[in-house]
Amino acid sequence: MSLRDLEQIQHDVVEPRSRALLAEVVKCYEGGAHRAALVSLWIAVVADLTSKVRYLAESGDGEAAKVIEDLDRARENQVVRKVQEYERNILDTAEQRLGVLLARERLELERLNEDRNLCAHPGYVDEVELFVPDAEAVRAHLVAAHRAVFSQRPLAGKRLLVTLEVEMKGESWPSDGEYFLDRFFRHARETVQANMAKLLIKHSLAPPEGSDTVAQRARSSMKVIAGESPAVFESGLRSVLHRWEEAGSLVDSALVRALGAYGSSSTFGSALPGTGKSRLVALLRRCDVDMLIEERFFVSGVPSDELLAASFVEIVSGLSAEQARKAIGQSESRRPFVRSTIFHVKNSPNFRGAETSLRLVELCSAHLEHQDVVHLRQAIQENPHDQVRLAGGTEAILSSIYSASSPTADTREEWRALARWLHERGVEKNDEFYLYDDLKTLVEADQ
Repeated sequence: MSLRDLEQIQHDVVEPRSRALLAEVVKCYEGGAHRAALVSLWIAVVADLTSKVRYLAESGDGEAAKVIEDLDRARENQVVRKVQEYERNILDTAEQRLGVLLARERLELERLNEDRNLCAHPGYVDEVELFVPDAEAVRAHLVAAHRAVFSQRPLAGKRLLVTLEVEMKGESWPSDGEYFLDRFFRHARETVQANMAKLLIKHSLAPPEGSDTVAQRARSSMKVIAGESPAVFESGLRSVLHRWEEAGSLVDSALVRALGAYGSSSTFGSALPGTGKSRLVALLRRCDVDMLIEERFFVSGVPSDELLAASFVEIVSGLSAEQARKAIGQSESRRPFVRSTIFHVKNSPNFRGAETSLRLVELCSAHLEHQDVVHLRQAIQENPHDQVRLAGGTEAILSSIYSASSPTADTREEWRALARWLHERGVEKNDEFYLYDDLKTLVEADQ
């Protein structure tokens, strides 16, 4: 084990007091005092586990509180036998009663305790054959203890999930994904990470008390997990969807939410049961659009599955202006709505409708491409009865769209063509209030 590895192990220790104890272990190891290193390592393990149990007790865990109460009473009354009994049972307590250790981790730490006893109690073996641990044995025990105890947060799996649920419902939940990773995910054991993913997926599909806020936070956290650990994301999604389908719990609303939350992921198609996909395809052909909006169907954008993507595009093309506004508002990907919003501009029936439609385009400003500006210009020019050009708010909205769209050289030329047409049309019609001078100045000044 290199010096760098030892430094990293000490750096990863969560409990500051345990870090000092582990430093003693490292000094013994580096000095070749391997018996002392194992004895000190066991002391550090017991001390660290005890600090975790005490933390759980202070956090409201009743079982942990009982353990600490018994330990403190024995210490106060100087009942040595009880304190020794606590140490003998610490691994059982941590695994069976509190869930702080996994069964495999307990076995590894039991081996450490056995070797520690051989080092600390020479009477256990023949004095001629005293147990002499080599450097490799010390390294193995040190790594096992670090993974199972020192690097773990002082929260049992169940307690960690309860804390996550409580925080997601509160007002202080940060939007930064790093918070979720650092506080809950990265330091959790693999089994806890898996259970955490399943919990988040369930809350995103069927949020407690119907809370869209919790659903959104759960989905955002799963998106972070997908980037940090794709295997955990895919396994969790597959597990929940398949179990819900088998149990009859993957109802229409859950199917829609699942597609809206995770449909853009490349793994969604394989994670969704075949029967679930068949029902989802049929549902999208005949369901009410307002239901889709309510169940946040549009959140992640176009699905990765080709068949579902075709349904998505068809649904977007048929949205009313009000439905489009709501769908765009909940979507993380506004590009799919551009063509539909420009279509609404072209078919605006009156001045108010023209402004409403342009506001939809404005919501998608950052996603406009060159051809979209061409289509927008054509839509305004081809609108029946000149409703868009003569709407009172058109110039201000177009100026806003231009300013927010980061146009390329070709796109800027299209904007100039639109501004010139609007100006010339106003001159031609003697519409002194619709000359679009401000828009023309804006787009021509941007070189």
